[in-house]
Amino acid sequence: MGRFGASFLMYSGVLAATPPTVATWTRVYDVYLTLGVGTAVVVISALLYAVVRYRSRGQKEPVQGAKQHGWKAVLAIVLVMGVILAIAGSQTFAGFTNIEIPNSPGTVTVSVTGFRWGWNFTYPDGQYVIGDLTVPVNTIVILNITSSDVYHTFGIAMLDVKEDAIPGKVNQLWFNMTEMGNYTDAIRCYQLCGVGHAFMIANLTVVSQSQWNATFGAQKG
Repeated sequence: MGRFGASFLMYSGVLAATPPTVATWTRVYDVYLTLGVGTAVVVISALLYAVVRYRSRGQKEPVQGAKQHGWKAVLAIVLVMGVILAIAGSQTFAGFTNIEIPNSPGTVTVSVTGFRWGWNFTYPDGQYVIGDLTVPVNTIVILNITSSDVYHTFGIAMLDVKEDAIPGKVNQLWFNMTEMGNYTDAIRCYQLCGVGHAFMIANLTVVSQSQWNATFGAQKG
């Protein structure tokens, strides 16, 4: 989503705080954007220089004695490219920590089943809710995602999380909301699954830990 996307969401009131999942991907996005813009500036500047420096001046014969670049120039280019790739690679692999499911006490696990065309949520106390997802604030929430019919994709765009819902298979994702509130239509299906695909939407409600425990009768852990 990047810094612009996150800023827009916070400005519009959709997301008042930035959970760790968003912060990690925003950092990776910014690194790639910076490297991409920097590379583009260098390449385009070199191209413009070559166009001006070696433009035709009416000569009928090609310019003689063009400068030959030696191994030092080639080595310098290789080293610069290596540094750029190393930076991009290190930041990308650092972002993989967001893909790994946290193994820590105090997490909440909710089972999610996609169907045409909606979502079922099963909470730790066994409650089975069709419709919207409710989670506690400042808590790592792990979702076990599957489907009862066809392929779906469960996604929360403002958190930069998305996972396929596949019949007979359970996939996982996690997030940690740091701000309470009701986020309308935050949950969507991102896999074309039939005529009702556009209406496969749910709200994300974030409440206090005490309210969540009172509603769903389960303590963290």
